[in-house]
Amino acid sequence: MDRRFDAISMNGRMAYIIMCVETFLITNYPNKNWRFVLEKMWKATSTNWDDFAQDYSSIIPDVLFQFDDYDKEEFQSSLSEQEFMMMKEFYDGMTQGMEDDPNDIVNIMLNKPFEFCMVYEGTSIGDGQESIDIIKETESILIKYHVPLPDYTKVSFSSIDELNGWGNDFDGRFLSSVLK
Repeated sequence: MDRRFDAISMNGRMAYIIMCVETFLITNYPNKNWRFVLEKMWKATSTNWDDFAQDYSSIIPDVLFQFDDYDKEEFQSSLSEQEFMMMKEFYDGMTQGMEDDPNDIVNIMLNKPFEFCMVYEGTSIGDGQESIDIIKETESILIKYHVPLPDYTKVSFSSIDELNGWGNDFDGRFLSSVLK
């Protein structure tokens, strides 16, 4: 059994997932400007996960591509019309946003932080095995694509002893190689 994350909070584990996704994206698409996506993604470590999920899900390709045109009711709290158009253009040729398509690796990776927070929606942490499973799935994708794994010890400051295992909020952007 993988014990690396036993002492790391859920918020620290989320930060590690984000580090994995970021590393994957910038390794495989180094000429893309990921700043907008990463700004939204890194909010997970400093805000309530319900708020994060609502805001972040708007830029996940399988959500974004459900809409041909901007839907003010759907996106008004998370994306402007200009940002909506920018994101659709940004993903063009990189992902089709087909939910559960095992070949759409960009969509799969961008879904990982959302999946991570949603697995615990309205529940307690318990033994946290779901988070370890998502970490292992994410790491296996990096390994498959020959992307080096981030250093998990960089999130060890976020202790499982904080806030009943959830961990204190922190601005995780200092862990980003893009947003520093």
